[in-house]
Amino acid sequence: MDVRDNVIQRLKQKRKATGAVGYVLLFLVVLVMVILTLYLAQVAKLMTHQHHIDDSLADSVLASLVADDVYYFETYERTGIPVIRFKSTDNSYYIFTDCMTNAIADTSGFYYNFSFDTFICYEVEGNNIMITEYTGNGGAKRTSVGRVGSVRAPTGEVVRETSAYGKVRFDIQNIIDKSYITKTKDIYCTLEINN
Repeated sequence: MDVRDNVIQRLKQKRKATGAVGYVLLFLVVLVMVILTLYLAQVAKLMTHQHHIDDSLADSVLASLVADDVYYFETYERTGIPVIRFKSTDNSYYIFTDCMTNAIADTSGFYYNFSFDTFICYEVEGNNIMITEYTGNGGAKRTSVGRVGSVRAPTGEVVRETSAYGKVRFDIQNIIDKSYITKTKDIYCTLEINN
């Protein structure tokens, strides 16, 4: 009887140990699923932010280029070469910031600490480029001159025509620990006319 009781006792202990391992594995699977769900939710949030800010940036920079085509386009009728000019680079900067501000106005809980990093107007006439750069939320202005083919936009494109560049900085909130993640987005836009 003692031997039989010992065997039964050992079998019961093995079943308990096997059950404990099963519970640990089940807990680990649930933990992995929770982490994966939070990760996918964060990725979805980042993608939503990215699409919204990309669209808003493109609209804002293009608006700064074409707000008043009576002043921006001067066509040399004798040569047939259209020249794009800014009526006022200051106005273009304000159009850019106003459009971006309006685009994010109804997105409470979406962007935090939103700021304007850089806005650049490139005015090409002949072989020269007039570069007007605005930095920071205050729009500190700096101008310089370059040659066509030797000036690159911050995104890497060679500037060959009148164009504009915009860059913004913002924080988004991490859904896991509520900390802030700082992101920057930029875009370079040109206008193609008579092509």
